[in-house]
Amino acid sequence: MSAPIAVILGAAGAIGSSCCRAFAGAGYRVAAADLRLPEAERAIASLLHDPLAMPVDVTDVAALASLARDLAARGRITALVYAPGLVMTAAIDRTDWASYRRLMAVNLDGAFYAAAAFTPVMRGQNPSAAMVFIASTAGRRGEAGATHYCASKFGLIGFGESLAAELAPESIRVNMVCPGNVDTPMLRQVAQEIATYRGVARDSVWESLQRAGAATRLVQPDEVAAVCASLCDRRFSATTGATLTVDAGAMVG
Repeated sequence: MSAPIAVILGAAGAIGSSCCRAFAGAGYRVAAADLRLPEAERAIASLLHDPLAMPVDVTDVAALASLARDLAARGRITALVYAPGLVMTAAIDRTDWASYRRLMAVNLDGAFYAAAAFTPVMRGQNPSAAMVFIASTAGRRGEAGATHYCASKFGLIGFGESLAAELAPESIRVNMVCPGNVDTPMLRQVAQEIATYRGVARDSVWESLQRAGAATRLVQPDEVAAVCASLCDRRFSATTGATLTVDAGAMVG
């Protein structure tokens, strides 16, 4: 029997590319999808099980539906990870509304589109299929200057919990993963934006991100990916509607 397919949306990002490696290591055939095709192709370089790299814009509902049909024609899709994400740090009365609309389209709307596209082709799998949506600790606690990003991630968690209830009778599990401060280029962008918003030095912000709560370090992308792959394993067949924090202790302490 051929390897089941794991679809990684947002595969060009640090967490997405780590998910590609984690799922390939778990025996899946990885389908890495991203608007940035060259980066998605690099994410699957040298992976096992004949991986695929495909372009897709997660804000395009028709493109996602087409991708789902194409991949379903190639094999059994038993795992889907939604990992695209944009950030924004700004005072509410200084919002760039075009950037806000793009952030919501990628962080939240695209998750709806992806679920609608892949649910029909993931039904009836044995064992059950699984979806994982990458949220954030910013979806569990509000942060000054991050109203836009927090709203999108709070919304993603609510969406995922509701989707889990909807799809449980279809044997499709849905879980959310909330990374904390992950050592990625995006976090470096966030550090600069926070520094500008607060009017402080970037280095002090970067240090505070590493020492948030009880954390003494940043989370690594492969640590998040390992959790995503585990949640799609049959050993977690009773786990759905859960939100798992991966933050090295940032939310406690």
